[in-house]
Amino acid sequence: MSYALHSLAMAFGFLGLVFLLILLHGVLHADKQALIAFDQWLAVCFLNDAYADETISAWAHRKYHKRTERFINWLFNDPNHCAKAYVSEMRGAQNNSIYQQEQ
Repeated sequence: MSYALHSLAMAFGFLGLVFLLILLHGVLHADKQALIAFDQWLAVCFLNDAYADETISAWAHRKYHKRTERFINWLFNDPNHCAKAYVSEMRGAQNNSIYQQEQ
């Protein structure tokens, strides 16, 4: 492996490690909110037509992506996990209570 390629691989490896440490810090200090934010980030980066505030579960239900929905429901051991996530998104239930107060 050339020196330049090795240096590039080391730089990306370091950035990946920093990203994982930041994610771990977020999970330890903000637990569920950090995981939801990571889920939403993954959805926006890798799924077609995902909205910035939408989880992969809600996207799978909204887009009728049945294979993904079945897998996620199985993963969470809840046959209605994706449907519940979709309803939660529609209601804004995952938002902090300060955003749910009446205007």
